[in-house]
Amino acid sequence: MMLNRPVLHSIALMFCLASSASAASSSSLEREYQQVRTIALRDPRVQAAYRDADRRLEAKILQIDPALKPYVEQKQGAKAPVQTSRFTKTPPPPETKVAPRKTPPARKTHTVATGETLGAIAGKYRTTVPALKAANHIKDERKLGVGQVLTIPEAK
Repeated sequence: MMLNRPVLHSIALMFCLASSASAASSSSLEREYQQVRTIALRDPRVQAAYRDADRRLEAKILQIDPALKPYVEQKQGAKAPVQTSRFTKTPPPPETKVAPRKTPPARKTHTVATGETLGAIAGKYRTTVPALKAANHIKDERKLGVGQVLTIPEAK
């Protein structure tokens, strides 16, 4: 693509500003650069030159590492508009949906009080004695201790 004189002049001006970095402070240099860039990007030919440069760069990236093809395709699909003014905002990045974590249901527990039996506890939580014994690895229900914490299985 052949660029005409005004476009080349704009680009040359940008390089001149960049080379005079030792004379100007960093922040003022950045402001000048952004101002020149904003003016230059109003020209459709400069915009086309940027798009062409991006296309060639992406082709080089794929030539160097073909595994980056999904990255290049994603970038091509979500191209930000060329910024023509400092008040133009680029769109926010697309939101990624994250599946909520599945947390296991809260376990019910019961602390054994004096005089309680597995049958009474099972009735209170609408479960069965064998289910309570299995959930808590109890072999002999007569050896239930006061203060023992039992896991309550889900009601049947």
